[in-house]
Amino acid sequence: MGLRHLTVQCQCGAAYERREVRIPIRDIGSFDCTDCGARIEIWSGKMVPLFVRVKTPEDTRRRA
Repeated sequence: MGLRHLTVQCQCGAAYERREVRIPIRDIGSFDCTDCGARIEIWSGKMVPLFVRVKTPEDTRRRA
């Protein structure tokens, strides 16, 4: 069961670590940004993403 890791950034500045895992049954779903509600991803299949927020929009603004 391979795991792939990458970072996905929302238009609002929030960032999510994205991992992909294989599950035994087909799943249909979506993930929306927890800060602004923008749609990040839609999926359908046995490979599904898991998201963990690693940066908030406030983190981005503080650095600017």
